[in-house]
Parts: sequence; structure tokens; C-alpha cells
Amino acid sequence: MYLRSVANHPTPDPFEDSFTALIRARALSTAAMLGLFDALHEEPGTAAELAARLGLDPQGAEVLASTLVASGYLEREDALLRNAPVSERLLVGSSPESIATFVGEQGDLHWRVLALLPGAVRDGEAFRLHEDRWDERGWEGYIRGLFEISRPANERNAALVPVESPRRMVDVAGGHGGFAMAMCVRHPGLEATVLDLPPSAAVGRAIVAEQGLSDRVAFTEGDVFELGLGEDLDVVSVFNLIHHLPEERNRELFRMAAAALRPGGCLVIGDTAGAEPGEEWAEGGAMSSLLFYAWSHSRNFTRTEIREWLAGAGFGDVEVHVTPLAPWRILVVARAG
Repeated sequence: MYLRSVANHPTPDPFEDSFTALIRARALSTAAMLGLFDALHEEPGTAAELAARLGLDPQGAEVLASTLVASGYLEREDALLRNAPVSERLLVGSSPESIATFVGEQGDLHWRVLALLPGAVRDGEAFRLHEDRWDERGWEGYIRGLFEISRPANERNAALVPVESPRRMVDVAGGHGGFAMAMCVRHPGLEATVLDLPPSAAVGRAIVAEQGLSDRVAFTEGDVFELGLGEDLDVVSVFNLIHHLPEERNRELFRMAAAALRPGGCLVIGDTAGAEPGEEWAEGGAMSSLLFYAWSHSRNFTRTEIREWLAGAGFGDVEVHVTPLAPWRILVVARAG
């Protein structure tokens, strides 16, 4: 499991945080995007050999490799480079635990979002990927990156949804279809529809086809607030969306879900929680909330806020589950009345 709880630094180091960590992060995402870890998985080599195989500038390959050796992601014996164990496990695309796309292409997207952070904090300027930055390359990395980091939790999350023999499910902004697929595998009679924006759905269709579940998981393209959810559903799921929406839109979405679910059906919300008043922020929660602010001019909402919206929409029997090793991640399950 690569997600872990990180305690607040007792003595923060502004040089480390603003210089060394910044360069390390960019070196890591650059190496993943350029295929450096995959190339060394196929065959260890010198920096010059890597440059020739990947079409890189020889000096650039050398200084990038040296940074990754110093950071522990590569190992060097004499001049020969090879992946460190952590890179073999998490940064090689063919590894079953790989998060290479999240670190590479999605890391590059995060870099672009955070470039707007000063303007966002000053005057509310947001990146607005979901509304008008429909860059095909960015969406591919974004959705595949989310699929990679969601894989360890999808099966567990599906097991926490207390429905028996469900038949119909809508996964709102479900993108890659990971949770919908996990639900379909767990419930053989279930058919799921992922409702998402066109560029996200295009990537999701490909992922679901690769997993062999296209006959069970379909995609509808569009905005949920324009298309609606339908009716007589057993499950409505909403993962990693409410932190991109303002409060009034989240309240509206929960009311829509209540109207679409059959009595006893479940609304499932997976997201990153904000700290309650007086509660100390987990570092992962605070940092992701800042990212989402620059991204969409929203934030992480608290468990209390989410419970209030659910009660206002008429939901009962609300359960909140905290993700092991990542206490800022929660799964909320609520039953329709």
C-alpha cells in the first residue's frame, strides 16, 4: 500500500519544502513521463545508453538520473543504472501496483494546476479542467492516474455497500469505472452506468474494455445536473467529485440521488475529508484541499457537512468509513428513505 498517513512536521524546513522537494517531485514525474523506469526495467544501462534508447539529451539524461539516484529511486553501480525496488513496484507501467501514470502524466497536470495557486489565493482564479480545459493528453493521464491509485480501495469500498442483489447503479463522474467494475464483480446481476463528461468517458470506456467488463459497465456522456440520474436505482455512487463542487451543488446532487434511488437504496460517497472545527488537519487532507481550491475553487468538506447535506436530502442510516493508512480519505454510505 503506497498511501500512508504523514504526521505534521514538528520542525518544517522551508529550504527542503520549497527547493529540494520541489525538484525531486518534478524529476520523478518527468522520469515517469519519459519512460525512464520502464526502460530500466527492460534492461539496466548507463545514462548515455538511456539517452540513446529514449531519444533524450545525453546531459539531461545524466543529471536526471543523478537526481533520481540521490533520491533513492535509482541505483548506480559503477556507471550502470537500475531501478530501486520501490521504482520496480510502483513506477514501472507493467507492475500490478504501478502508479506511474499518476506520478507522471497526472503529476504534470498537478504542476500546471498549482502554477495558478498564487492567482487562485489572490483573486479566486481556478484551473477549470472540467469546464473548459479539455486537453486530450491531460484527460488521458488524469483518468488513468485516478484508476491506478483507486485500485487498492475499490474492492474494499464495494464490500462496504450494504445492498442485496442490486440490479441498477449509476456512478456519477465515475471516470475510469473502477468502483463500478468492483461492484459488478461483487454482484453478478448488477449493471452499471458511468455518467461523466465526454473526455473522461472516452478514457473510461477504454479502461473498462481492457478489464473485460464492457458488457456490464456502460457510459453516458454529459453533465449530471443537465441529464439527471433516472429512477429506481439500487446504488448511486459519487467518488472524488464533491471537492470540485460548491456546497449548493453538492446539496442539489444529494437531493437528485435521493429522488433516483429506490427505498433502501444506497448513496455512496468517496472523497477526501476536511478537518472538523478544532481538529488537526492530516497533511494529506490539507494539501489536497489546497490543490482542489486551485483546481476548481472548492475544497475538502468535513464529515459533519456531508452528514448535514444527507439529512437535508432525506437520507438515513449514514455510515462513515475511514480509509486505512489514509485517514483523510472517507467512504460515506447512506440509505434512501
